[in-house]
Amino acid sequence: MLGKIASSVSQTVYRLGIWYGGYRLIISISLILIYLLTAEQLSTNYDYPFLYFYTLVCYICINIFQLFILKLIPLQVTKQLIFVFIVDVVCLSIITFSAGGPNLQLSLLYVIIIFSSAILLNAHLSLIVTLFAVIMVVYQRFLGNFFDYNNLNNLGNSAFLDFLFFVVHAIGRIAVQRFKILETLTFHQSIEIHQLQNINRYILEQIEDGYLVLDHSNHIVLSNPAANTLLGIQIPVSPEKTPLLKWQPDLFELIKFSDLEDGEEFSFESQQSPYTINVRVKHLIVPEQSLILLILKDAQKLTQHVQQLKLAALGQLSASIAHEIRNPLAAIVQANELFKESDPHQQEMLSRMISKQARRIDNIIQDTLGMTRNKPTEPQVIQLSGFFDSLLNEDLADAKQKIKLTLSDRIHILFDEKQLRQVLINLIRNALRHNAADAEYIEINVDLKDGRTCIDVIDFGTGVAKRDISQLFKPFFSTEIKGTGLGLYLSHTFCEANHAKLTYVERQQGACFRIECSKIH
Repeated sequence: MLGKIASSVSQTVYRLGIWYGGYRLIISISLILIYLLTAEQLSTNYDYPFLYFYTLVCYICINIFQLFILKLIPLQVTKQLIFVFIVDVVCLSIITFSAGGPNLQLSLLYVIIIFSSAILLNAHLSLIVTLFAVIMVVYQRFLGNFFDYNNLNNLGNSAFLDFLFFVVHAIGRIAVQRFKILETLTFHQSIEIHQLQNINRYILEQIEDGYLVLDHSNHIVLSNPAANTLLGIQIPVSPEKTPLLKWQPDLFELIKFSDLEDGEEFSFESQQSPYTINVRVKHLIVPEQSLILLILKDAQKLTQHVQQLKLAALGQLSASIAHEIRNPLAAIVQANELFKESDPHQQEMLSRMISKQARRIDNIIQDTLGMTRNKPTEPQVIQLSGFFDSLLNEDLADAKQKIKLTLSDRIHILFDEKQLRQVLINLIRNALRHNAADAEYIEINVDLKDGRTCIDVIDFGTGVAKRDISQLFKPFFSTEIKGTGLGLYLSHTFCEANHAKLTYVERQQGACFRIECSKIH
């Protein structure tokens, strides 16, 4: 990983070195053009005009040669850049000397050289370039003083310029450190993104459902192998979007004029594919993009899965019925065998036992038939205040005095009224049977909790044993000898069909069954 980071930094340094080589070539050509255009008018501004001119000519030639070598032979980049900066300092020092000493314009070129060396070279090499520039500035001043003793007063300017060199070098090194940190962070982030892309690609390749992502122009943005198989196509891996028309014209003709809504489902058949495909539409929220996700499933497999679930449920129900009927049937058979050899008193007792067990079998059959004969759920908006008035006065008139209702006005829920009525009758009758003997009533509390309407049916009996809580809503489970165990199971099924939830809430005393459903404002 460190090697990759170093390689990335080296590539950046090389590109910046090329840009710097182009910059110094432009500067040198500009200086010689300025000299040629202004030499006659400003000849007094140059102490040594011929030295100035020929230094620039040599500087241009060397710049061209070094840029050519750096471009064509990207080897030993650091060593090449060292020679580049040495040439820059030497040539600029000669130019400055020829022009009569440091001035603002030429001093700025020194600053750029030092800053560039701090960026492109390591700390030690850039410091050497800076010291070399300082020495050249100082010694050219002394050399100028050797020829002209009237310039001693400019030594302060040279000293200030040298100080500026060190400041620029320090700023450049700070910038380099910041750049390396950012480069490292960027590299680590790119690795993480690449890993996530690999994980996502692996998941898409292994999943059985087909996923096809389209843009607003019906171009394929992404597809997984399952989608390709279902659609009978084989889209090549390409960073560019592929027109859906090219690979699956049948699907394109089906959706091109359709305003696909989120959650919409439809079936699709194509000449290119032997499958009947169930398609579900999902709009994706992506910044600056409008994408549509088509979730593709084999309709035959869905049908098979539904049939398997039905068969499994039927098998479970049949096994439960058989288990529940076996016990009373065994009691009937045993009583029948003992009947002939018993005295009249025992025969009467056995007859009552047979009648009791037969009624139990009949109750199991009637409850099972009642469960299977239920009509499809038809949810409607129910105003709970009026609903409970009807429930207590019509269906629970005999027990109305034993029920305490706490209900806020103007609460509405979405539920099938007949099914809600049956659920509450089951829960209330169950609470009345298990209520404590000294308790005056059971409670029904309707309240709002976390944006949902909760209907609590509470008794003050012994409650449900902890070992039985997990079995409460299973078919044919009952803590009563006389019960069939289908009441709570049926109530739980009705709640799920109406997108509600029936749960048991533990209390210190008694039991609480809670119906949670969404509130309708």
